[in-house]
Amino acid sequence: MEGLAIPDAISGWLLLAALAFARVGTAVLLLPGFGDTQIPARVRIAFGLVLTLALMPALPLPEPPAQVTGLALLMGGEVLIGVFIGTGARVLLSAMHLLGAQIGMVAGISNAFAPGVANTEGATALGALLTVSAVALIFVSDLHHLMVHALVRSYAVLPPGGLPAADMAEQMARLGASAFHISASLAAPFLIVSILLNLGLGLANRVLPTMQVFFVAAPGMILAGLVLLTLAVPAVLDVMVQHMADWLSGLTR
Repeated sequence: MEGLAIPDAISGWLLLAALAFARVGTAVLLLPGFGDTQIPARVRIAFGLVLTLALMPALPLPEPPAQVTGLALLMGGEVLIGVFIGTGARVLLSAMHLLGAQIGMVAGISNAFAPGVANTEGATALGALLTVSAVALIFVSDLHHLMVHALVRSYAVLPPGGLPAADMAEQMARLGASAFHISASLAAPFLIVSILLNLGLGLANRVLPTMQVFFVAAPGMILAGLVLLTLAVPAVLDVMVQHMADWLSGLTR
């Protein structure tokens, strides 16, 4: 009997580790900074395993069901919660992707593309720059510590075995709306400057019909957009990180 006790204890511990990895590991694969496409998949999985083992003593894990069906349902619910946490943060970060696209459009450099950094799809050069800057600021400001804390506290907000699908879907819709609201509000100064410059160039063209407006406007629009972006970047990143911190703090209460 004693010889069977150790394998049973090991199998029970492995089930608990798998149950913890279903939420923590899945979230790590999707969270900004931890789950970016530039990081190899093996590195992300290995980090998820290490983080899961480190957090296991602090996680209120339930006793795994004896039935295979119950265990599969519990694991599936934990995976969905991990997807919700990781995707929610990434949806909020997509505001930088949208903001870069809007600034590139009004500044006349929307055709300057760059490989996707935090997203699987391509992005404008400004969108990639803002996204990388936001991810870097997440680690500089120690916001990644709040992400780990949110993973631990999510077990109190979303306990294992409970899957409030309607609330999670509503929260995801709110995050998408917040991303559009953040990008639109931060792009407003660039839109105003673009409108004023185009109005001025239109009046100049009426006064001087022979002036080549396009060749005069293009460099001026690009220069004005880049100068305004240089002045606005600190405030833009600060607003983005603050919104991310507010959402993650909601999971820690």
